[in-house]
Amino acid sequence: MKKWTLSALCILFLIIVGCSGMEDRKDYLVGVSGELTEEDLAASGLEQEDIKHRYSLMKVYVITMTEVEAQEIETLDKVNYVEMDQEVRIPEQRNEK
Repeated sequence: MKKWTLSALCILFLIIVGCSGMEDRKDYLVGVSGELTEEDLAASGLEQEDIKHRYSLMKVYVITMTEVEAQEIETLDKVNYVEMDQEVRIPEQRNEK
């Protein structure tokens, strides 16, 4: 019985330690003037692999990050805005006469 209790406590400890610091990562749109460098990303706790997409006609990146990282990258001078990437629905227009 003591072995089971000790094993259960060890597993619980590993789960708690393994999950601590894990925040929900979401996709954010990051509008910039210029280009984001590896130094810019590192200053925000991000890596090149966190960039999902860079739009070629606009200076906008889609970056997977936590809310804390989004707040951090928003402080960079070259970043114009940071907003969560989400689906937007536009209601149908009514023909009013």
